[in-house]
Amino acid sequence: MRRNGKQAFTLIELLVVIAIIAILAAILFPVFAQAREKARQTSCISNCKQEALATMMYSEDYDELYPTQSGYYPGIGWMWNYWMDVPYNSACGGGVCGSAWAGGMGGGFQNVIQPYTKNYQVGECPSCPNLGTIYATAAGAPASQLTSLAYNGLLTSFAQAGVVVPAQLPMITEGMGKGSYVGGNLSNPVLICSNPADFTCSYKPAGASGNGANSAWFGFFKTAGVHGNGMNYAYADGHVKFKNLSLSQQTFAAHTDWKNEPWAYYNSDGTPASAWYDGYHIWYFRPDYAYN
Repeated sequence: MRRNGKQAFTLIELLVVIAIIAILAAILFPVFAQAREKARQTSCISNCKQEALATMMYSEDYDELYPTQSGYYPGIGWMWNYWMDVPYNSACGGGVCGSAWAGGMGGGFQNVIQPYTKNYQVGECPSCPNLGTIYATAAGAPASQLTSLAYNGLLTSFAQAGVVVPAQLPMITEGMGKGSYVGGNLSNPVLICSNPADFTCSYKPAGASGNGANSAWFGFFKTAGVHGNGMNYAYADGHVKFKNLSLSQQTFAAHTDWKNEPWAYYNSDGTPASAWYDGYHIWYFRPDYAYN
């Protein structure tokens, strides 16, 4: 049909064009989503690398000892089973506050390395959504930060020279799963340092006793597949890489290889269901583990 000398589209032609656009969109949208996730993963790798370098810098300044997982609060002891406030600016509650509280929270990993990173945002992976708030910010204090990267607490105050295979020992992982909380960070796994009379908290091998002779791990908030089928690991020698996880292994009968990953099998939602454990510590996070 011609009108005023110009060619017009017929209804059929318009429907064909719309159908072609819809088909192209269906093809391209998943590609765009994958590209966005790849960009987030790259950003997360960069953050892991910065935190790994900051950890190594801290260690060099403190007699080649790795940072602490948590601080010490008089009357409570080592705060190994507490959320660490990031930064340590939470409002007082239940009489637990003041300089002692700040000191205890200040010993948390993300706070300890902050003078070297100069930025709390490097503790967050952009693929991890905000799941809520742990600590309310005190009046007039800097705002609480989102953090999702988790420290291997078995390295608390451990000497670099004591690590058997630094290139294979996880130091920083996305060990809270695909999620983060405002003002709250956990080391995972974490040394159990429950004796407040013992002012030391450091790794002790299987069969020992006292603070650090046992460890625990906190359940993941969301899937361990933060980036598809795995997550980023920063190792004790400072290098960072993506690590595939056997998320499809969901029964002990179809378990993972204990030499290659810490979790024995996974729940259907991708959260770890069990860990390879020697009765004291998770094998894969032990600094004295030889990986053979």
